[in-house]
Amino acid sequence: MRKIGLCLGAALTIWAQGGKYQIQKPGEIQKPKGTWQVPGGIQVPGDIRKVKEQCKSRLLASSDALFEFDKAELTQGAEKVLSELGPMIKREGSHPISIEGHTDAKGESAYNQQLSERRARAVEVWLEAHGYLQGSAELRGFGKTKPIAPETKPDGSDNPEGRQKNRRVEVVIDTCKSA
Repeated sequence: MRKIGLCLGAALTIWAQGGKYQIQKPGEIQKPKGTWQVPGGIQVPGDIRKVKEQCKSRLLASSDALFEFDKAELTQGAEKVLSELGPMIKREGSHPISIEGHTDAKGESAYNQQLSERRARAVEVWLEAHGYLQGSAELRGFGKTKPIAPETKPDGSDNPEGRQKNRRVEVVIDTCKSA
């Protein structure tokens, strides 16, 4: 359906649909016809997002939901997020797991690298202590090297929402291999 113009003093709307033109009468609400794209879900801070790749399931949790800014100790709210993450790991079955920590681009590379490793370790310790991991996972810290969102806007100004998305911990499950 494509709006192609306005006509008459009563502001009638003419719609093109399947090669036919239809006039919408004033005060009438038309129901959309045809195929409509279904919007994707909106990620709420603290939610876990699952991304399927070939041979991998990636479970992404915002670091802001797990840690205070510039810290690697789990917050009290992290318990709720990790309690949702644990069963998601279990449902994937027995496969090798790696836990990856990421930071935004603020700060020195070496510092961000260490922070991302400490955050990955904190998540691993919690998951092991609560029975969601059998044995240890491979830990990886990527610091600021693998952003998933731009940290600056097109005009060069800071993009806090992008930086927030880049501060994350990912649990990566290799679904093509057995543990």
